[in-house]
Amino acid sequence: MKKTLLRQVSSKQKIELALRRKLKQELLEECPGVNGYKVCPRCLKRPDFRGLQLAHKIPLSRGGKTDRTNCEILCATCHFVDEHHQKEVQSEPKWST
Repeated sequence: MKKTLLRQVSSKQKIELALRRKLKQELLEECPGVNGYKVCPRCLKRPDFRGLQLAHKIPLSRGGKTDRTNCEILCATCHFVDEHHQKEVQSEPKWST
């Protein structure tokens, strides 16, 4: 059987992942609860099977940092809508003219 090598994780990536885990745990502890269940702070619904996620207000790709001021806890639905459907349209599509 052929062995598959896993991609090496750099020490910088390990630090970032540890920071995300710690920050997510801290934010989850502050997250509101209803009947003993954590709920999404934005929509106030119980999360589905994907759970609550750490979301960056300013994406890392745009210079955002992983810290308390730039992160929030959201359910997967709110996180998806926030990332993919709230983008501003830069210009008209070329096929519409």
